Amino acid sequence: MDRITPPQLNYDNVLPLAIESRSNRREFHPVNGQTFSNANGATICRIDINADSMLDATHSYLECQLRNDSGDDTVFLSPNPFTPAWVQRLRIESGGVVIEDINEYSRLYAMLVLQQCPESYVKNNLSNQGLYRHIPTGILQSDGTGVDFMPTSFALQGATAGTSAGNAVATSLCAEVSELMYPMTLQGYMRAPRIDMDAGIAAAGATNQPNADGLTVNDYLKIKNAEARTLAFPLVSGFLNMDKYIPLVMMNAGFTLELTLCDANRIGVSRTEAAATNQGAFVDSLWTVQSCKYVAHLIDLDRSFYDKLRAVMESSGGVLQLAGQTYRHFVGELPLSTGPHTITIPARVKSVKSIFGTFIRASQMGANSSYDTSVFQTAFLSKYRFEIGSVRYPQTDVNAQTAENEVELQKAWGRLGDYNHQQAYSAKHTRNAEDPRTGSTYATSLLSSFAIGYDFEAFQRVALEAGINTADRSLPINFICERTANATASTRVDFFVLTDAIYYINLDGTVSVSI
Repeated sequence: MDRITPPQLNYDNVLPLAIESRSNRREFHPVNGQTFSNANGATICRIDINADSMLDATHSYLECQLRNDSGDDTVFLSPNPFTPAWVQRLRIESGGVVIEDINEYSRLYAMLVLQQCPESYVKNNLSNQGLYRHIPTGILQSDGTGVDFMPTSFALQGATAGTSAGNAVATSLCAEVSELMYPMTLQGYMRAPRIDMDAGIAAAGATNQPNADGLTVNDYLKIKNAEARTLAFPLVSGFLNMDKYIPLVMMNAGFTLELTLCDANRIGVSRTEAAATNQGAFVDSLWTVQSCKYVAHLIDLDRSFYDKLRAVMESSGGVLQLAGQTYRHFVGELPLSTGPHTITIPARVKSVKSIFGTFIRASQMGANSSYDTSVFQTAFLSKYRFEIGSVRYPQTDVNAQTAENEVELQKAWGRLGDYNHQQAYSAKHTRNAEDPRTGSTYATSLLSSFAIGYDFEAFQRVALEAGINTADRSLPINFICERTANATASTRVDFFVLTDAIYYINLDGTVSVSI
């Protein structure tokens, strides 16, 4: 038997030399104005992107400034900490052909961050992008004027807020909650995100500065009146997140990036703020997006490469084929009753890879006191399934109150068995679920990072169009679920259908898409 040389001792395998190329950073600015806000009616930002180059979209990003226009020096604007919160809808077209359209974009973005990114990304990368500072050390109950954001067991236990005893209890609870925040996901522990801007810690006696016990108020981004904060973030998009460079040089019109603003109050929260207590009233948000630009990483190649690319296109029928994965958004509503309830998802696509769902009380959408794009509530689900045509997925309902839901969600992300995968937050699944440490119930907890997901692919992530075809046969997709008796309100459901997208660039420079 021949003996082999370990690769560490093989010095013949040198890195190959790159073809002649040059990278270039170029900025593309809106073509339809400089400032965008609900106040001036300019709610759509359009940026034309065209160049005689290749676009490395995965190393490109969007940059803008978010300005507080409250007109009141006591009012602070805190945008959603997990998202480019002002983006309601992302749309991409080329030569008049829509090649991607994602509605409820910021809500999708928040779900991806919370479910797909490790804690370090939330703490560091989002901070670097200007979206967020860092995760506070603790999560406490609200001040009693609004929703309780954590179980009653985390209350001040009779101590008076603002007193030494209250601060001591609060400090202890912060450590207690932090300990609970980051255990193993699949064991069903609760790791709830800090959604409330600051009421919890303010109620525990904190001030704007660290007190004697080292307890701080919140570290969420706060923008003062008439001030602007620069945000810079990558875009979630099937077309822009492909593993291939986008050949702008082969596209007659390049493409247009279209961003639609959200309603004013959906960006986050605005509130008056007392210097010492940080417990001012919530007010309607007034803000402007300005200095918007797409910062592109372009690659210039020798003309001979483009000649070879054209030859490849001619040999393959005059078309260049690129593949990505995009999301289609659909919304439904769950009534207050226990059910069963059926919501039809009218997705007509060639390959349903996965379906994800998030939940929020309809009354909280657009409320000036909540980060509604990152508020994912439990909805008191007890079980659920999907039906496509006459086929049930799965054959037996998923138990939404156990770790079974977490496993199915990880399967839908293609992450089950990936022991290197980390996620920022997970959650116990219903408000009446048990605290794994004490056995007590979460009587009033409304906010979590709860989501559902189900994988429909036969060959997960290894082939195109391995999911369910609902386009050719017009098969209806039904979500069927039941709620527990503890449900207290009708609930909005946001579904995101993950599907394959195949983009075709033709020799004549036109672009089309198959979804």
